[in-house]
Amino acid sequence: MRTAGIRWTAPAPLMAWLVAGGLVTQAYLAGLGVFGTQGFALHSLFGGFLSLPIIGLVFCGWLGSTGRPCRFPASLLLALYLLQIVLVVAGMGAGLAWLAALHPANALMMLVVTLAVLRRASA
Repeated sequence: MRTAGIRWTAPAPLMAWLVAGGLVTQAYLAGLGVFGTQGFALHSLFGGFLSLPIIGLVFCGWLGSTGRPCRFPASLLLALYLLQIVLVVAGMGAGLAWLAALHPANALMMLVVTLAVLRRASA
């Protein structure tokens, strides 16, 4: 679908690469939080910015004429991102460490889904 000369699916591979790189960066920042003196402030802040390319992928999937193959995985990625937040907030807020401990496993699932979006967006 073209709207005002913009091809909505064109930025999808770039956004998928940004998400994949962002997830790897998040793992590094989490490592700094555990092993360094930085704490988790950068990890939390960067995680918020990671929502932008994820939301962009969902828009590309639903608004782009050739974005149809990306609709489900991009939407799943957004759901996993929201779950990522819930796991930490609910887990730490309720004192359920086992729930918060699913946060890294969910991040791995996010990376797998991101690679699926990248493969479909680049096809």
